Amino acid sequence: MQRTDSPLIQAQHPHLYMDTIPPDPTEMAVAEEHPSRNHLLTGILLLLVIGACTVASMAVVPLLLAILLSLMLAPAVRLLCNWRVPRVLATMLVLMCTLLVVGTLLLSLASNARTWLTRVPIAISRMELVLDKVRRPLLAATHASEQFTKYTNVDGDSKTQQLVEAGPSRMTRLLSATPPVLASMTVTLVLVFIFLLHGDALLRKFVELAPALHIKKDIVIATRSAQHELSTYIITITGINCVVGLLTASALWGLGVDDPLLWGGVVAVLNFMPFVGPMLSTAVLILVGFACFEAPLAALSVPGVFLALRLFEGQIATPMVVGRRLALDPVMVFLALILFGWMWGVVGLLLALPLMACLRIVAERIPAWNTLAKMLGA
Repeated sequence: MQRTDSPLIQAQHPHLYMDTIPPDPTEMAVAEEHPSRNHLLTGILLLLVIGACTVASMAVVPLLLAILLSLMLAPAVRLLCNWRVPRVLATMLVLMCTLLVVGTLLLSLASNARTWLTRVPIAISRMELVLDKVRRPLLAATHASEQFTKYTNVDGDSKTQQLVEAGPSRMTRLLSATPPVLASMTVTLVLVFIFLLHGDALLRKFVELAPALHIKKDIVIATRSAQHELSTYIITITGINCVVGLLTASALWGLGVDDPLLWGGVVAVLNFMPFVGPMLSTAVLILVGFACFEAPLAALSVPGVFLALRLFEGQIATPMVVGRRLALDPVMVFLALILFGWMWGVVGLLLALPLMACLRIVAERIPAWNTLAKMLGA
């Protein structure tokens, strides 16, 4: 039922007649414009963040590596603290044990890798013999194309002089790249130690800054659950890659390949890179096969065994162990590989999958990021 009061009464008591006042078209246009403006500002902010991360890669990459490593090692530190070990001592023990294991593996594999480098020319020559048999039918067409180019080239007799500038030697380039790598490794280890030692204190500071009690509880619950899932996911993926490397080493040992543990370790490390890692592992194992065997079938059986294991791991083992809740969309993973590889090179390829998993787990706990969580999920 509509009101029939006079305009004077409506002017004196406007709050009683809000439902009869038509909305302002200008205000409606501004309200409708806000979502698109917010999306535009979000996109600009994202591009600025990507540009800043690309420029500041020397600072961003050690920080991200330290965060991921601290998430992996945090359960071990917490376990030692539950056994009444002081946190400083627990952190130092975990870091020392980790460095000891990684250093022992690298030193044991480095000597074998140097000996294998001398066998690469043999593998390449054997591959050329096999490929020569395949490409013989194409030699006639190639020869005809060269003859055609020779007769149609008017300036064929003119000689061009090329000036080749002598660049720095390989040893010089290696020595020039060593200090930045050592500095990044040192910064990463220091950050891991700080995060493991003061991570709980930093969390308590964020909780104290929260204005309400329920917000404090939400921060603690969300942080603990996210940390647990992140550490579980990273440790699970690391364990799966180690198992794939051990199975590959066992299969190569059965085929009679020298130093199978070396190639199992290479496969385990490269398996952290989706799509790119298996392709690189296959290319490396092709060289290994032709370096060990002269027969093409025997040589190709080396990468064939790995591809069979990789197919089982990618289609059956990983989905069963990790589960669909933490599974990632393949298209988004491929785009992340392109983005992080462009930003940080090989390190970006290694960090793409863990960072995507971390981003999805965090997005699931922020209501405003629900769309991003659905896009990243499988």
